[in-house]
Amino acid sequence: MKTRLDEIRRNDLIRAAYQVFMEYGLSGVTVSRIGERVGMSHGIVNYYFKNKDDLLHAVMRHAFRQISNEAIERLKRVTTPRERIDAIIRANFAADVFCQETAAAWLSFYAHAHQNKQFARLQTLYYRRLHSDLKHALKQLIAPQEAEKVAKGISVMIDGMWVRRAMANMEFTLEEVMALINDYIDDHLGPRKLASAASASSRARRSSRLKHTANAT
Repeated sequence: MKTRLDEIRRNDLIRAAYQVFMEYGLSGVTVSRIGERVGMSHGIVNYYFKNKDDLLHAVMRHAFRQISNEAIERLKRVTTPRERIDAIIRANFAADVFCQETAAAWLSFYAHAHQNKQFARLQTLYYRRLHSDLKHALKQLIAPQEAEKVAKGISVMIDGMWVRRAMANMEFTLEEVMALINDYIDDHLGPRKLASAASASSRARRSSRLKHTANAT
């Protein structure tokens, strides 16, 4: 039976492993480095995790939770759909981690994802959540079919920016990244698109009223 102390120690180890991951990449997450980081023996680390894959899975869950928590905090401070889109995107580029070392670490995860079912499942869940959140906000501004396409485009751009950030001599500031992605979004949120969405919404409301009238008679 797990005790409160067990839970605290396990979380300490996960946070330490996450920091090691950020510094050395997935292949650099070793029991030795984690133990040194928190001052625990190899035996204690092995006690809390069945094997290295179990540990790495916990680390990646923690990493994705960090992004989710960042998004939740940012979304609390916005009100409009456009602000929600911006908040969701910025949560994927936290200023304190958008650096070459961190980008390289994430690339190491993506390289392993297709070889590990647990990693692949985490990756899929993350992409589904990102796509759903973006699409929900976009549908309030443009037609659903267009929102689907733009949400996918934003997701691809987020991945692409991280790949470019991992490359040597490819310096991107957070504001440069946001400017590029916002240019893409604004191209799809122009007056024509917004008018089309408003027209589609109006037609849907008109159709609903007609059905209601017909049912009433």
